[in-house]
Amino acid sequence: MLAAALFAAGMGLWAGRYLPAAQERPGVTPGEGPLRPRNDTSRLGPSPGASGRALQPAAGAAQARVAIIFDDAGATLAQLDPILALGRPVTIAVLPGLPASQEVAARAAAAGLQVLLHLPLEAEETGRALGPGGITSDMETEAIKTQVRAALDGIPGAAGVSGHMGSRATADRRVMAAVLAVVRERGLFFVDSRTTTRSVVLDVARELGVPAAARVVFLDNEDDPAYIAGQLRQLITLAKMRGEAIGIGHVQKVTADVLRALLPEFERAGIVLVPVSSLVR
Repeated sequence: MLAAALFAAGMGLWAGRYLPAAQERPGVTPGEGPLRPRNDTSRLGPSPGASGRALQPAAGAAQARVAIIFDDAGATLAQLDPILALGRPVTIAVLPGLPASQEVAARAAAAGLQVLLHLPLEAEETGRALGPGGITSDMETEAIKTQVRAALDGIPGAAGVSGHMGSRATADRRVMAAVLAVVRERGLFFVDSRTTTRSVVLDVARELGVPAAARVVFLDNEDDPAYIAGQLRQLITLAKMRGEAIGIGHVQKVTADVLRALLPEFERAGIVLVPVSSLVR
């Protein structure tokens, strides 16, 4: 009985760490229940206020690198404000064809942030609306390439591409070969959000010679400051173990505010925030 209980507990920890993002998990609605104000970080635990200066590794600590991507940008320009207030080289992933997509990309790039095309890719659940520029597994190969080129043309200054949703598309070798062929054609890189364990992105990227990387932690499946703080601390732990790690959050959630409150913890841990291009292979 004891062994069974320990096994169940271990599986629970594994699932909490590696389950896909909420938008790809049936029956999960991010942010259910009342949310605290954006600036309420009272439940995050002790952490001195961020100084606003560039992060430096703590004295004597081994330096590790973390890239944080803020997905789903492009709906409004105002969503950039708390991210720009970080004063750190985080990355912005912009959806194509939204009202402020081009303006968001231009403003983020002007502020020195790295910009990605956040390419909508077919989810496992049928009927999920992808929005403009979406890629589905029933599209012909050339149609996929044309769509990816058009989406990239709509995000000025994109340094790379990441996937939005995508648990079906990223498991389809033909679809991802078509997407990555355009990424290679443009001299860019690809970041796999890893919304499914069946993803073939890194394998196909390796075969095509496309620089790529994969997400390690989703930061805000729950739009709750205490939950996000826990995910950021997990990101710190994994980065210290591995030397580097990629975390993904979202512009429409409180993630940037929580990250700002926890910047001193990154500093004390010897973690430096870097653009995601620094971690692609």
